[in-house]
Amino acid sequence: MTMLLAKVDGSGSELASWSPLSSLLILFALILVALALFGRNGGNVESRTARFLLRTPDALERLTKVPGWAAAVVGLSLYGLLVAGEGFYSDVAWHITLGRDDSLFTAPHTSIVLGLGFIFLAALVGVGFASLQQVDTALRWKAVRIPWSTLPLFTLGGAALLGFPLDEIWHRTYGVDVTMWSPTHMLMILGASFSGLASWLVLAEAGVRPAKWGRGMLAVASWLTLQGLSAPLGEFSFGVPQFQQMFHPLILCIASGFALVAIRLVHGRFWALGVAVVNFALMSSNLLSFGSGGDGPVETRNAGIFVASALAVEVIAFVLGTRRSIRFAVASGIGVGTLGLAGEWAWNQRAYQPWTTNLLPDAVILGTIGAVAAAIVGLAFARAAGLAAGVDEETNRPAPQLVALAGLVVLVSLALPMTRHVGDVEAAVSIEPAGSTTATSLTDATEQAFVEVRLDPPSGAAEARWFQASAWQGGGLVLADMKEISSGVYRSEEPVPVGGNWKTLLRLHRGGELMTVPVFLPADPAIHEPEISAVDRTQKFEPETRYLLRETRPGQMLVASLVYVLLVVVAMAWIASFAIAAVRIGRGTSQTRPAQQVHA
Repeated sequence: MTMLLAKVDGSGSELASWSPLSSLLILFALILVALALFGRNGGNVESRTARFLLRTPDALERLTKVPGWAAAVVGLSLYGLLVAGEGFYSDVAWHITLGRDDSLFTAPHTSIVLGLGFIFLAALVGVGFASLQQVDTALRWKAVRIPWSTLPLFTLGGAALLGFPLDEIWHRTYGVDVTMWSPTHMLMILGASFSGLASWLVLAEAGVRPAKWGRGMLAVASWLTLQGLSAPLGEFSFGVPQFQQMFHPLILCIASGFALVAIRLVHGRFWALGVAVVNFALMSSNLLSFGSGGDGPVETRNAGIFVASALAVEVIAFVLGTRRSIRFAVASGIGVGTLGLAGEWAWNQRAYQPWTTNLLPDAVILGTIGAVAAAIVGLAFARAAGLAAGVDEETNRPAPQLVALAGLVVLVSLALPMTRHVGDVEAAVSIEPAGSTTATSLTDATEQAFVEVRLDPPSGAAEARWFQASAWQGGGLVLADMKEISSGVYRSEEPVPVGGNWKTLLRLHRGGELMTVPVFLPADPAIHEPEISAVDRTQKFEPETRYLLRETRPGQMLVASLVYVLLVVVAMAWIASFAIAAVRIGRGTSQTRPAQQVHA
């Protein structure tokens, strides 16, 4: 299997374009102007400025039938997610096709930081509009009214914004790595991706229920929750995973267990399946893929489809009902980890790193445990927010201890595959030139070669989860599966680049072992690294990070220690803010309709 995915020249001009961000910002400005023109001066406030500002929530409320402050918060945070998502896609594509970037404020980086700023600003806007509208909130300070649901957005947006300068400090200390799952990257990615989940709480606090106009906004929040929980799977949808493949089925199961159970409880019959089908349709098209799927700089592939898991949840709800909610959640988690996982298995037979039976039985066991635990947390979230319908409100309510235990199980299941080791395998690599080709993404012809390797021991790849020749950062991404042609001897299915700026490696993944042997690496004077020529060689497999993260360097452990401590603090703050907001909203301690309604 070979894929040449980039469609940019060596300068990276398409990836460096400011046009997408400019278009999004112009559209945002036009939306603001239209809302100001459509709205009416709101409320009985003395300040002319305040009356003008209230034109925006007035217009939103008249258009959506959702309280203006809540519509503004949801709209702004989700637009921020769109802006940050465009930047994230372009940034990952940049690193895969071209390697490290030369400056901090590239177009993708600017999109990311502005999008994260919109998410944080959404919380401020919510407080501002709620205060101007004199919303009757339980949490207030003098004239300042603070909806409970803005707390998660404050913590998400604030932590994500903090991740940007921390990322620069990280790179200055340890080098410009090109991994998606670095600590500072995940701080930004998760801060943005959980904003869809926070939108549920905003709508719940505003009294929006899944009926008529409110149904549409809750459906969008539901879809974004599913997307957000699976956002880290970009590690696999871009084709250059640097962590264990076990994360691929595990994160799919956790996202499905939480989101689909919550969606089924909130929206009712067939909605979990409907959201999954619409999600698959949208992500398989070019509409929301930021230019992927054949017309953009890098072609990505859906890491999951969620349809089989949604079908399992719907069938379990039909057979068992949802009134005994804990039973429903546990059964749904088991369905996701078995029938749902089988559907994902079929889909990922054509993944960039195809799933094989060497993932068994670990994927089913760990995936089912993660799905059951996530389903219980999803049940508690939907019920605590007061959104769940059709469940027994008096009995079978999950105890706080059970929810906390389930959350801990989710975290532990994610930590288990985090380790990366190196096995005792030696490779005798032979290079067979295959001439040269001029790829659409390159200005010059690139030398190509088949790669053949003899392993010692011969069974070194017998239980491999994947074994590939992988070339990247030369203007695209090329992957070629290694096929066994005799005992212990493997040959790449297709030739791979072995010249220019390409970095070509043999990558072997067995269980918790991720290891590599270099085939070709160009000289890199900026980091004082010599060329590793494409010649026959015999050497042991080494840790992947030595070559995949060639730009990294040792640094003071103090920075890493402080960042990891910060991650723990941020995670606790996120959990606490969601828990407090959900419980307070569910108890009805905040009535969030304006005391003096905006004129409709």
